[in-house]
Amino acid sequence: MKELGGSLLYLLLAIIQLVVGLGITAYAINSGLVLVSKLLSKDGSKFDIWEQVKAKNTAVAVLAAGVIVGYTRVIASGVESMSTAVGGLVGGNLTLWQGFSGLLAGVVNLVVAIAVASFAITVVFRIIDKLNVNLNEREELVGNNVAVGVIYAGILIGVASLVAAGVAGIGSGVNVVLHSLRNLV
Repeated sequence: MKELGGSLLYLLLAIIQLVVGLGITAYAINSGLVLVSKLLSKDGSKFDIWEQVKAKNTAVAVLAAGVIVGYTRVIASGVESMSTAVGGLVGGNLTLWQGFSGLLAGVVNLVVAIAVASFAITVVFRIIDKLNVNLNEREELVGNNVAVGVIYAGILIGVASLVAAGVAGIGSGVNVVLHSLRNLV
């Protein structure tokens, strides 16, 4: 019976994490698209991603997809680390302290991931602007230059994968620090 109670608790926590994850996903998608719209708005003219997609602009759609995949990839690392801690705690594989510290590290990981995702996208756009002084990405995207959309999407997804790995390391580092502090007490 105790095993059933633990299983039901695990299922309940998994459902809560799913709902939280969906909310964070909606936030991530919106934040990523708003950020790219701002980065591509120049000289007082607003860049509306949804208007471009509505006009069947494939280049902008590919870029938007890359932003969404990149943003959610970074944030998924935080959600995943929280899931691992909760699963280990409820499954009896971790002590209460290990589960708590793992969950806290996952929350820190998630907060850092959300902050870093926006920063990473901004940095990618700024660096590409510096590297391609003869390319006006806004004009190219509005002109439906799919090659520009694909290269930006690829760069964003690649950078997001590297950032996600780095963010996961922060969560692990927080967990190690918490265990070290506990051993001091």
